[in-house]
Amino acid sequence: MIDHWHRGEAGFFLERGEALEQAGRLDEAMSEFKRAVHADPGMAEAHIALGFHYRRKNLLSKAADEFRTAASLAPSYEAFFDLGHVLIDLGQPREAIEALKQCLAMAPGDATVAYEIAYAHYTAGDYTAALDWLQPLLAASPDDWELHYLAGSCKLALGQYEQAQAELEQARRLLPEGEADDGLSDALQVAQRYREFPKVDPHDLKARLYAEYGAVCLGTLGDDGVHLTIDTRERLTYQDLGRMLQRFQALRLRWRWQFDAVIAVDEASRPLALALAHSLKVPVIEPGQAREQGLWLLVWATVTLPELLEVLIERAGGAYVTFVAAPTEAA
Repeated sequence: MIDHWHRGEAGFFLERGEALEQAGRLDEAMSEFKRAVHADPGMAEAHIALGFHYRRKNLLSKAADEFRTAASLAPSYEAFFDLGHVLIDLGQPREAIEALKQCLAMAPGDATVAYEIAYAHYTAGDYTAALDWLQPLLAASPDDWELHYLAGSCKLALGQYEQAQAELEQARRLLPEGEADDGLSDALQVAQRYREFPKVDPHDLKARLYAEYGAVCLGTLGDDGVHLTIDTRERLTYQDLGRMLQRFQALRLRWRWQFDAVIAVDEASRPLALALAHSLKVPVIEPGQAREQGLWLLVWATVTLPELLEVLIERAGGAYVTFVAAPTEAA
């Protein structure tokens, strides 16, 4: 049992935390919210406030615990919405959907909650379910770029590339001037690249790397330049290397690429990056050194984890061309 004195003390800590929060003294505010929860563990508002600050610190599991506690103590729209939002971030979309549906029970027809449920379905890989939630939202708000972006992303994942491109182009047209596109342009490029193929065989590694990441495999290990197969050989022959460099040179001349520097995707790729940099008469730099203005050659000796390229691209600014020497069975 919590006596009136402790409940009043908790209220004092909560109010002081809110005042510090408004003053921008966030860490001090967080400390006050912790004191409020300690003084009265049954105060739902304190748990919500503390959960917000745990989320601000990227302590997502702790944030979820606080929001879950608040929802159990005093079920509210705010508690369930915050819980659903942080569960999506934690990679628990199905649990998030259940929490968000509690919000809809309290506020039927809430478009914000419906969008979050659609996004949770998308992150769970339930793309058709996500589109079902999005359709009434798009009908009600056809000028919302985020709705078109999510719809395009779902259709892209479903392999509906023409429709995906149309949705993503509409999202880009509606994007407010000066607002970050949050990966919209990249998604649009993926849809456009997929449409270059009559049909993409999921086992066609070359097509998949190009469509998903924009990586061009120039040809090694004896392939014919069109159909790239996985070979178990550990070494490239001189013929393989010659074919690869010949195709790279042809592409460079065709597109008139003037590279500012070369970046190695990983340490294993550095020797090849150094050789290409020497040939191109440009330096080798680290990803963080790449400026927003410039054209970079990203060199990958052996593809083992395609997602690694996404990490590198996030760190490197400006435009880029990927150079992939050879895939492996792990890719």
